[in-house]
Amino acid sequence: MNTLTTFIRIVIGGLALAFFALIVFVSVLGENHRVDFLVEGFFKDLNEGNYSRLCQVVRTDDCADRLFLMETALLSHFDLLDRKDYSLLIFRDHFWTPFVNSDRMDVAVALTEKKSNMFERWMARAEVKDRINGFMTLERRSGQWHITSVRIDTPPLDRIMDEYASRLDLNRYIVKTENGYTFQPGEIDLRTLSPADRRLFEYSLKKISDF
Repeated sequence: MNTLTTFIRIVIGGLALAFFALIVFVSVLGENHRVDFLVEGFFKDLNEGNYSRLCQVVRTDDCADRLFLMETALLSHFDLLDRKDYSLLIFRDHFWTPFVNSDRMDVAVALTEKKSNMFERWMARAEVKDRINGFMTLERRSGQWHITSVRIDTPPLDRIMDEYASRLDLNRYIVKTENGYTFQPGEIDLRTLSPADRRLFEYSLKKISDF
C-alpha cells in the first residue's frame, strides 16, 4: 500500500512538474514571438507608409525619405519592386531564454513573394539564401521588448539606397515649400512609369495627403 501511494505521488509530482515546464516553455515561446510581432508591425507600417510612427524609432535626417528609399532598396534587392505586397521572413540571432541569454536580440530579415499560409512561409525560410543581417536590434526592458535600433543603411542596402536617391530624384513630382508643396510641371504617363518611379509618384501623393 505504501509503495502504491509513493508511486501515485511520484506520478502526480511528475505530471505537475511537466505541466509547470510546459507553462514556462509556452511563456518563453510567447516572448520570442513577441519579437516577431514587433518586427512585423514595423514592416506593416512601412508598407502602409506610416512613416511618422516609424520615425519615432528611426531617428535620422529626412526620415520619411530615408524610409521610402530603404523599402525601395529592400524590394529591389529581393526582386519584388513590381509587387504590391510581400511576405516578411524574420531570423532571430538566438532563441531568448530568461536568465540564460542577454535581454538583447539582433534580427535579420528577408522578403519574398506573398505567401498565403504558414506552411509556405516556413518553406520559404528553408529555401532563402540571402537576408539582410543585423537589420534590427531589440532589447527587453521592464519585461517588454522594444525596437531600439534599425540599421536602414546596412550593406547592401546602403549602396542600393544611394543609387535610387540619385536616379529617382525625390523632388521629381513635388517640391516642399514654406506653406506646403508645389507640383513640378510636366505630364505624368502612368502607363510608362517604371516600378520605382510609380512608387515615388505614390509616395509623393501620400506626402501631400498627410500634410
